[in-house]
Amino acid sequence: MMIFVWIFAALLPHLREYKTNDNQIQEASLKLVDFQETIRLLPEYVKTRNELAKKKAELNSSLYTKENILSLFEKFYAMADNHRVDIVEITPPVEELLQINRIVPDSVGLMFLNIGLRIEGDFEDIGKFVSALEGETFYRGPNHCNIVGTFDRRIKVQYHVGFKSLLGSLKDKV
Repeated sequence: MMIFVWIFAALLPHLREYKTNDNQIQEASLKLVDFQETIRLLPEYVKTRNELAKKKAELNSSLYTKENILSLFEKFYAMADNHRVDIVEITPPVEELLQINRIVPDSVGLMFLNIGLRIEGDFEDIGKFVSALEGETFYRGPNHCNIVGTFDRRIKVQYHVGFKSLLGSLKDKV
């Protein structure tokens, strides 16, 4: 009988404490295994993060910004020369230019600019110019277009196109 009292009074509380400690040790062991796995993967994570940061810097360095909108306009003139058409007028809305000047560019938001181009040339050359324009990375679709010409082939045709341009689109790789 004394043995039963000793078991219930002395041994049973220690068994409960032993069981609680054993559960805590198993939980800590699982956390340790998880931590060791995290430590093992840490160099790969850092490498991936550095590669992504490098890629982001590379992409950001190749973006059009509001400071080089004039370079975009120069590109229009170069394309016009290549396709034997004359640019009569480039008209970005002044309100949009002022708004772009007020906006602080960030890496998340995209900025658009509506541009109007009035060009003159032969039908075929204008078609080639427009095809080239539509293939550019900054081109985001027409807003309107208008062709003015006559049956007399000696007079140049005028073509007016309004389109949305993405500022921050990738420049062409050379």
